[in-house]
Amino acid sequence: MILVLIPLLGLCTHVGRALRVLQPYRVVASDEGEVRMRCSYHVRGSPEEMRLALYRGKYGEEQVCAFTLNLTQAHFQTDGPVRCRGELSPGGIDLTVSGLRGDDTDLYRCRMEVLYPPPYLIQFGNGTIFYIPEKTDCPPPAAAQTQDETSSTSVILPIAVLASFVLIIIIVIISTYKFFVTSQRRRMYPLMAPVTSKRVDCRFGYENFL
Repeated sequence: MILVLIPLLGLCTHVGRALRVLQPYRVVASDEGEVRMRCSYHVRGSPEEMRLALYRGKYGEEQVCAFTLNLTQAHFQTDGPVRCRGELSPGGIDLTVSGLRGDDTDLYRCRMEVLYPPPYLIQFGNGTIFYIPEKTDCPPPAAAQTQDETSSTSVILPIAVLASFVLIIIIVIISTYKFFVTSQRRRMYPLMAPVTSKRVDCRFGYENFL
């Protein structure tokens, strides 16, 4: 039994070394939730048909997308909430993942398979952290300040107009009242001359008005 396991272990080790998949450590998504990265591979020989699958999570719990590529079909694209597209090039696959949101930030791993020619090879990459910034509904500081100034102006302007209108009414009322009082006095004492002080040149100061 041991003699049978030793060749199998050697074969697995040989297969693991025959294909290596490398990924960048970390990529940052654009404002539109799009990530670009390259899944590089090192393999003996020249594979003619390969399969790439992108998995999410440290242990590849969730498959995001998968596709098969060959020498005649070097481009691919998948549909869905999260879309993948890419291009096969010597030594790697240029992958673009779009439709990501802030809660999609996680570790993503490329799984490469060599389908033809034999032998069949499969290997996972070391993993890449996809960082997707959260989108906020808050306006930028300049816009927020402008909005506050506009709101303040829209509140202060009507108050100022109302205060000016009230002040004008008060002035009109006071002027009308003074004019009315003066008119009444003139009607009550039409022949009375106004009383004025007279300066006399004597030691008693002012003369008696009565």
